[in-house]
Amino acid sequence: MVDKVVSLTPDQTVEEAMAVLETRQIRTAPVLDENNIFLGMFGYESLLKQMLPVSVRMPSGLERLGFVRGAKPDIARRLRALREKPVTEAMNRDPMVLSPDLSVWEGIRKLAKHGSPLSVVEKDTNRFLGIVTEQSAIAELERAEYSSR
Repeated sequence: MVDKVVSLTPDQTVEEAMAVLETRQIRTAPVLDENNIFLGMFGYESLLKQMLPVSVRMPSGLERLGFVRGAKPDIARRLRALREKPVTEAMNRDPMVLSPDLSVWEGIRKLAKHGSPLSVVEKDTNRFLGIVTEQSAIAELERAEYSSR
């Protein structure tokens, strides 16, 4: 687990959050309140989902958008409007999270299934502890291999 991570605050705007992601060269970051309580994840994926029409975002929504012509200006307008809003309006409020007592193998399985990074959050308090990434999982496996020699 990586416990020193770049995080965002709920009062930052989407534009400010995008600048943090770009500057730090990351694609997503946890949104934490002043007490280190995990609120959600903001990243390029959640931002793109906010710009798409509701009919596409729904679980049984449209699969193809090939019939849509000239939608690019409308989506660009949505992005401009989102830039001024708080990051909480464009974050994923229900991302996959890991429990701190989860086994390494179960964490790796969840990484493979849900992608990276995954936040590690205390179940009862929702306190943010860190993230697990593909890189941190592989580093952990390498440490285990060297310690077993």
